[in-house]
Amino acid sequence: MAPRSRKRRRSFNEDRRGGCPFTVTTITEQCSNRASKKSKQDDANMEERQRTQLWPFNPEGKFNSMQSMSLPYIVEPRKRWRAMTPYHNFILNGRKYSAHDFVYVANDDSIEAQKIASREEDGGSLPRLTKYWVAKILEIRAADEHHVYARIYWMYSPDELPPNTRYGEESIEGRQTYHGENELIASNHMDVINVISIVTEAQVHQWIESNDEEVRDALYWRQVFNIATLQLSVC
Repeated sequence: MAPRSRKRRRSFNEDRRGGCPFTVTTITEQCSNRASKKSKQDDANMEERQRTQLWPFNPEGKFNSMQSMSLPYIVEPRKRWRAMTPYHNFILNGRKYSAHDFVYVANDDSIEAQKIASREEDGGSLPRLTKYWVAKILEIRAADEHHVYARIYWMYSPDELPPNTRYGEESIEGRQTYHGENELIASNHMDVINVISIVTEAQVHQWIESNDEEVRDALYWRQVFNIATLQLSVC
């Protein structure tokens, strides 16, 4: 199995997170090949435990090699996760959120940040990406009205591209000269969060060069990042 998706969680304020008890493990092809050497019973147990998330983005750029962004995954504790009721949407602080929405997620840097209401009074400017993370909601589950969780894909800031990221024939790290101030990168980095860490809805557009008016002064993405292979699509 691939390493658990803990990157984002390690700097979460525990009070803000509301104590999310779930972790996600994604399963790469290489790990699946190793697992195939185990017994048929082990393989059957793995098939029963894992699910596959279909990739929701369609970038214009391509990868150098054929690869799938749709990774099998397991949420643990599995029985507790599946025992919860799935929902299409939820309401938080009077605002309705649905599966497939983009949202701003609080991190430690944003706990002391200015509240949404005061920012709107200041002209409704975009929240600073250094103070908030951005995620796409994939699934919503709840045990009751006080225990609501969202399985999400993280939208990376270009600054978060790790060392040895593969971009075509190059090896890169971090923000590149062509990345814009409001640019994000869609990733298949999956996590589960407590919805109380959601700050507000985010408007994120795909940048298609033939029609760039839509993304002017807005959050946008044009590339995708595969955490299993550390490969960034060529734009």
